[in-house]
Amino acid sequence: MENFKPATPPAWKRIVGNPLVQLSVLVIVAGGVGITLYQKGQQNLERRVSYLKSTVQINSTNNPALADIAESAPAEETPTADQASQTPESPQDGADGVVTAYKVAAPNAAPTAGPSPTSAALDDKNKDTRSLAKTGSPHLVVYYAEVSRGSLNGLYAASRSTGQFMNFNDYSAGIVPSIRRSLSAAQTKILHKEDRPLDNSKTLQWSYGLKDRRDPSVEIGLTTFFELSEMDNNNLRGNLEIQRTWKEPSASGTLEIQRKSFPAIFEIGGDTGFFMAGVLPPQSNLENEDELTAIDVFKILRSPQFRSGDSELVIFVEFEKGN
Repeated sequence: MENFKPATPPAWKRIVGNPLVQLSVLVIVAGGVGITLYQKGQQNLERRVSYLKSTVQINSTNNPALADIAESAPAEETPTADQASQTPESPQDGADGVVTAYKVAAPNAAPTAGPSPTSAALDDKNKDTRSLAKTGSPHLVVYYAEVSRGSLNGLYAASRSTGQFMNFNDYSAGIVPSIRRSLSAAQTKILHKEDRPLDNSKTLQWSYGLKDRRDPSVEIGLTTFFELSEMDNNNLRGNLEIQRTWKEPSASGTLEIQRKSFPAIFEIGGDTGFFMAGVLPPQSNLENEDELTAIDVFKILRSPQFRSGDSELVIFVEFEKGN
């Protein structure tokens, strides 16, 4: 009996019974489940954005209400160099809700029509309304900023961690975990801020542009469309589209006016925000670029870092609930 030794268990039993092996199996299973859920979330987001890109739900060329605004909105008196370059147009009613259009002209741009006799009164009224909206109602805040390449890479990494980051061929978009931190970063330079009140039927549109000297019927610049999908006390869900009209190299090698759309969908609330990058080329190819760069958003065209590819124009979107 003293020399008795129990039989050695088979190798497979020793492996299965090893606590380290059991722990490793659990980690692998949990990791596989996590990766599967992440991939499903990414596929769902890609389907949603692909659908939006294929339909371009808020593009002025497909939305009758916005198309009417773009074609029939009256031109405002061109402000002087001492005045702010952002000039709101008169609100108009859209077929699917209230559509408010804002147009921005360069300070030195030539006026395209005579000023409305009530433009000053309308401007004062809009300013008062916006001031009240900032304190009492929810509103959409959009920042146009120059962000260094290093900070932008960090922004991409932070957005990827949320599982809500999309990288297309020519632009990127995603959720920002802490938008205030991104806006206050040392390598982020705010060029312009838009602050617009929201309600359940609001569709917003505003533009920053300059008429082409060779073809005054064409306006070079950026147009921002926003369509509210859903809003509660804490969260905002909507569609955002940046439409760019720009002089760019064509397939034939010549410079031609081209229009491109950059759509995205997002849901933000609390400390989270949304961003879009890559929508602006580093050069305008315009003879009158000095007039274009008089507009706040396009001052980035003067930046050596932007022209060399060391920074990007980034559009940040924030939801403020109001009181």
